[in-house]
Amino acid sequence: MLTPVRPFLPLMKSRTTTLIAALAAAMSACDTQAQAPGVTQDATATPDLNDVATSAETGEDGAPETTVEEDTVVAPDTTVENDTAVAPDTTVDNDTAVAPDTADTAVADTTVTPDTTEPDTGIVLPTVRPPITTTVSTFVGDWDMQSGAETTKCVVKRLDNTEALWISQIRTVLAKGSHHLVIYKSDETVEKPTPFNCDPFVQTLKGNTFPLMITQIREETLTFPNGVAFKFEPNQMVRLEAHYNNYYPDTVITAHGDVYFDGIAAEDVVAEANMLFYGNPDLDIPVGKSSTPWRYISVLPDTHVFAVTGHTHAYGTNVEITASTSVDDEGMSIYPTAEAPFTWDEPPVERFDPAMTFDGSQGLRYRCSWDNTTDEALGFGESARREMCFLWAYYYPSQGYRLCLSPGSIGNGVAGDEVCCPGHWVCDYIQQFL
Repeated sequence: MLTPVRPFLPLMKSRTTTLIAALAAAMSACDTQAQAPGVTQDATATPDLNDVATSAETGEDGAPETTVEEDTVVAPDTTVENDTAVAPDTTVDNDTAVAPDTADTAVADTTVTPDTTEPDTGIVLPTVRPPITTTVSTFVGDWDMQSGAETTKCVVKRLDNTEALWISQIRTVLAKGSHHLVIYKSDETVEKPTPFNCDPFVQTLKGNTFPLMITQIREETLTFPNGVAFKFEPNQMVRLEAHYNNYYPDTVITAHGDVYFDGIAAEDVVAEANMLFYGNPDLDIPVGKSSTPWRYISVLPDTHVFAVTGHTHAYGTNVEITASTSVDDEGMSIYPTAEAPFTWDEPPVERFDPAMTFDGSQGLRYRCSWDNTTDEALGFGESARREMCFLWAYYYPSQGYRLCLSPGSIGNGVAGDEVCCPGHWVCDYIQQFL
């Protein structure tokens, strides 16, 4: 049975509204529960945006971060099927859970594993690594932070490459206190070299700004397969987004991050790289040890994944990822490995050589685990006192940056089992509010 939906969504426009919270709010506002067939539902739903600002400084437009407006906006009619609703995705309390362990992701006898042969696209990577011909660099910083302070700041800078540059390796060096650094290829035209408060991940749905790398460790080198690279235009604009948290007692830290882009010659490039960013925002983490249910998100055909990593905050104990055909298929465990177990503060990046090839019938199945040692439940949010459950993977040849969420119980399943941007109506709906 089909049910027309015409939700009203008063979205908060404060600078603290994150992309993921906006997506979750849009799905919640489109809840079709208790709506009679053929009846248009004109109900106002207020999104629960718990990710509040952790700094009283000014934002990108110079206005105080604490200002919140509400607007009521009518979304376009959207038709959904009632029988596609999913059961509530509540976090499963599992007091018997143990510390990070890959034992329960053992491969079943019926596993359908991803093909790792030569890509169907006919791409053949060179056996000898092309030499680095050019290196350009930039940085984010500096600002001092007192003990207990936490903030996310950005800079927008123009690189000094006078010709097109093909990036086959990115190197980062971060000062202590870094939670993560996101490096974006940006279509912005105005430089902003002085660090300013900014919203994490919001830029990923604006124009042609998309992340090239998300690093979570003090020193990291992301090396692409031979002949695989990102393309930079002459004098490419980049945005650096740094989340810093001074959890050192009685210590003042200075936030700073250096980024180095290593390029190869254009004639040595055989495929362009890009990123998959997948996650579950439907979190209600009880006190003690617990895990989310397994979730599954598809991977597009002819996708060749060469690296993957997971992401939680301080109470996270594991991010488990399998290459599977469905949420019920145990598949093949690909992350983490016994040799490199997951740690929240320096999660490993697992690399695949050769790359894992997905033909459209497989995807990534994942879940996160925590040990909540506080005295209250934890929800989703950017602050280190809240939690996240994400993974991201690097792949080729590029089919664009792909951000996908598992909605779970958000919106009572109105958005389906996965929301992928760009392309899903939820993504298109929230564009006007970003």
